[in-house]
Amino acid sequence: MKFVRAMIFVVSLSVFAGHAVALDARGLWLDGEGRAKMRVDFCEGGTLCAKIVWLRQPTDRHGKPLVDSNNGDVRLRNRPIIGLPVAYNMRKTGSNEWTGRVYDPQRGGQTYTGYMTLLRDGRLKVQGCLGFICESEYWTPLPDKQRKQTR
Repeated sequence: MKFVRAMIFVVSLSVFAGHAVALDARGLWLDGEGRAKMRVDFCEGGTLCAKIVWLRQPTDRHGKPLVDSNNGDVRLRNRPIIGLPVAYNMRKTGSNEWTGRVYDPQRGGQTYTGYMTLLRDGRLKVQGCLGFICESEYWTPLPDKQRKQTR
């Protein structure tokens, strides 16, 4: 009987551990250079998206809020950077992986095939790819205190 209880305990632990592997990318993240905070959350159709919610330097040299001035579409160049979607249509492709689109407002306002992977160390790897050429950035989750301040 003790053996049966021990086996049930071990099986229960393995089931719960299996569920713990599928981590959640939703929350507040700091980019790799510490210049921006992004909020990742559910968007249309249950996909994930990320929006810029804070910038270390939110204004230009004239004190005006930064805008999407590098966007290839002239009509979108006056959009504020804060609130700008930088990842969207991210559909789950694995237990800790999503594929969709990423937008880089600094590099000519280009949109790329995007990948997000939640790593075991808790960071979020965000990749933008043009064909076979990819660049990655690693976002760090923010502590609870900072999460509350930016909401």
